[in-house]
Amino acid sequence: MDPFFDLHNDDALWAYMIRCSEEFRRQDWTEIKDPVYRRLMMMGIFDWDKDVDRQLNHTKPAMRYSAALGSRLMARILEGEERVRVSRLVTLRQD
Repeated sequence: MDPFFDLHNDDALWAYMIRCSEEFRRQDWTEIKDPVYRRLMMMGIFDWDKDVDRQLNHTKPAMRYSAALGSRLMARILEGEERVRVSRLVTLRQD
C-alpha cells in the first residue's frame, strides 16, 4: 500500500526521499558491497540539497525519483537474496 497516495507527485516524491534517507542511514552496508551504488544513492538522496548555484534545479526531481526507485529495488533484491539463502539452507538440511 502506498502511504502517500493522496499527495501530489512532487509532495509524494519529497516524502519518499525522507523515507529513503532514513532507510539509507539504517542500511547495513556490509550486505551491499558496491561503492558505486552507494555513491549514486548519496547523490540522489542527499547531495542535491548542496546545489547552492541551483544549477541542478531541473534535474532534482529525476534524481529524487531515481534514488527512490533504486532504494526500493535494492530492498527487494536483498529480500529475494535472503529468501534464496534460507531456501538453500533448508534444502541442504534435508539432504
